Amino acid sequence: MWDKDITAVEIFNATGISTSTISDIIRGKRPNIRLDTVDKLCDFLDCRIQDLLEFERINK
Repeated sequence: MWDKDITAVEIFNATGISTSTISDIIRGKRPNIRLDTVDKLCDFLDCRIQDLLEFERINK
C-alpha cells in the first residue's frame, strides 16, 4: 500500500486523518481503526479494504 510514495502530510491534507494516526497505522501501533478512517484511506489510495486490512482472529 505504501509503495505509492505518499507522505503522511499528503494523506492528512487530502483526508483530514491526523498524521499521528497515519503514522500509527503504518507502524502497526493502531489496533483499532475507525471505519470512516478506512473509508477515507481507500478513497484516497483508490484501493479496496482488503488492500489495507488483514483479519486476525483473537482466541479468547
